[in-house]
Amino acid sequence: MSRVRLQSAAWDEYLERAIEGLILLAIGIGCVFFGGVRNTELALMTGCVGLAGIVWAVRLWANPSHRFLLHPVLLPVFGFIGYAAWLVHRADVVYVARQDLWLVVLYAIAFVVALQNLHGQTSLQRISTVLAGLGSLLGLYAVAQYLSQSDSVLWLARPGQYFRRAGATFVNPNHFAGVMVVLLPIALAQTFLSRSKGPIRVFHGYASAMMAAGLAVSMSRGGWIAGGSALTLFFLWLLIRRRQMRVPALVGLAISIAGASVFLISSARAQQRIQGLTAVGTADSGNRTPLWKPAIKMVQSHPWTGVGPGHYDIRFPGFQDHTIQVSPGYAHNEYLNTLADYGIVGGGIVALGIIGLVGGIILSRKYVERGPGDLGAKGSNRTAFFVGSCIGMAAIAIHCMGDFLLHVPSIGLIVAVLGGLLASTARFASERWWMSNAWWSRIPATAAVIGALSFLLPLATVRFREGHQLNSAAVAGSVDSDLLEDLMAAAAIAPDNPRTAYEIGENLRRLSFEGEGQWREQALQAAYWLEKAAQFNRFDPMNHLSLGLCWHWVGEANNAQLSFRKARELGPRLVTVANHYAWNLLIQGKVTEARVVFEESLTWNSWDNWFARRYLEDIDKGRWIESTPRE
Repeated sequence: MSRVRLQSAAWDEYLERAIEGLILLAIGIGCVFFGGVRNTELALMTGCVGLAGIVWAVRLWANPSHRFLLHPVLLPVFGFIGYAAWLVHRADVVYVARQDLWLVVLYAIAFVVALQNLHGQTSLQRISTVLAGLGSLLGLYAVAQYLSQSDSVLWLARPGQYFRRAGATFVNPNHFAGVMVVLLPIALAQTFLSRSKGPIRVFHGYASAMMAAGLAVSMSRGGWIAGGSALTLFFLWLLIRRRQMRVPALVGLAISIAGASVFLISSARAQQRIQGLTAVGTADSGNRTPLWKPAIKMVQSHPWTGVGPGHYDIRFPGFQDHTIQVSPGYAHNEYLNTLADYGIVGGGIVALGIIGLVGGIILSRKYVERGPGDLGAKGSNRTAFFVGSCIGMAAIAIHCMGDFLLHVPSIGLIVAVLGGLLASTARFASERWWMSNAWWSRIPATAAVIGALSFLLPLATVRFREGHQLNSAAVAGSVDSDLLEDLMAAAAIAPDNPRTAYEIGENLRRLSFEGEGQWREQALQAAYWLEKAAQFNRFDPMNHLSLGLCWHWVGEANNAQLSFRKARELGPRLVTVANHYAWNLLIQGKVTEARVVFEESLTWNSWDNWFARRYLEDIDKGRWIESTPRE
């Protein structure tokens, strides 16, 4: 009997380690490959997390002594999944809403699996070490990027707007900074507070230094604020809670301040970034107000349920002001973005989840975080992980005020796992949330895993195949048949993606405008795809703008006028839309109306608005005559 029990315990440990490895593998894939923002990498991450969920279900049935921790935070977690799923079915653009739900369910599975399985001290120590190692490698790569002035991320070219900013394996340096912000305090806590042997603590100290250097060269102002807050909070905690470590804490704080000061003084790019905090209308602008105001307007217009999951960017053209002329993607504030997408109801559920998590942390703090006199000067791995994770989560919460970090899968997954691990500390404070693993209790748990995976895995498979084609299209150097073949293949896999339909239509339009043999057929084909894009996303003015150009090109003047008018209606403060709408007014002979629109466009963008300036000059020179259509 004892041998059977030993074998059962050994198998249970293997299953726990398999879950741990799969979760860490998912995080590693996301962090190493562009943050997991492409569907190909996100699908692989989903496969790892999904497999971890399956292993947990097996563990439930294989180990009857495995108990459930029914933390109160699980209620808002499952409640938000149900609410988000309901919103998806009534969303205006289902493809985008389903993408958002994908992330929600993925994070929820990771949170629950971590909460129920990864709370052993040995497991926490391994997770801390692996995360520190991952952070140090990313930081080292970022420093090398910065020193070499590299213009690439892995094998892809980096956008010019991030010149002299290091992002390691992340295209957006702000996202890289978010990873450093959340992992740096964990490594620091392991250095100062853990009971690990000397080489392990030295390793964590090295990782802390690499992550701090990576955070510096990211040139992320939000990252600097959040990271500086994390360092200050950690060393102040040491000063207050660890009397025997006051000197190391003061030295660490002094080194941090001195290092930051030297870097800011010696780096012209860093000084430029700080000066850009007050700049308006430039790529270096730190002003988030033009992105926050539309989110507030969306909440005001759809207060209870929001504009729809992932719909902030979809609805942005109708709410934006003229200072932002590009698609922002997100509100650059996770709290406002959540309210805009999910409304007060969704925001309230999220707030309940945060309150439940924080409440559990506060309740368990005195059982996990040793006070000044607890066991003298001895370190504690449990305390190190608890303090480091709490500060890391607080820092990412600060950073989320100025950026969209939880929509980056690798960051969101790290936060979900750390949240689950912190929630699991409630087991030290009370036994009332424990539930024995009775045979009947395994049924709903297993059903929940199967239900989640029945949504996630088919979706991930489809999006992986679609993403593979879109990745090929994204690196195309010109508009040619190969590009169109990749886009067409992606559209065949996911026919309801409005962006793919638009890209096909727009690229066909460009080919048609070259005026070669089949230009008319290409224009009509482009119109077909652009109309499909407009059906899938009725809020995008660019669909109708391109449609207007197509109809004008093939001589369909009435259709062109209707399309330009619709584009103007959907994007009333977009310079490109206004200019083409005014140009179409000129074609109709409505010179006075066109002048008004061109002049308005110049007030929105006076520095490189050559289109409006050129046609205003032509109007002033009398080249366009009122009520006389002219080609």
